[in-house]
Amino acid sequence: MQSNETTTTQANPIDLSDVKAALLMAVDLGYEVIKEVAQKPIEAGEDVAKKACEEGKKVVEKGVGAAKEHPLATLLIAFGLGFLVVKLLKRK
Repeated sequence: MQSNETTTTQANPIDLSDVKAALLMAVDLGYEVIKEVAQKPIEAGEDVAKKACEEGKKVVEKGVGAAKEHPLATLLIAFGLGFLVVKLLKRK
């Protein structure tokens, strides 16, 4: 019984080269579509990151300016924050 099935399968060989070509084309098309769809959020994220970086620089510059204008207050605030951090870390 097995020999009959084997001869039937051998009589109708399947050409896999067409299937392979179709699969490769589908994968290539899928890759291009995904790449195009993913590109838009990436570009938007880059814009947001640049704006956040610029705003962060402005805030740091304002903080440095305030520290230069009021050096004693800056030292007292830094000392107070350091004191609180030490107290919090020693608590158990």
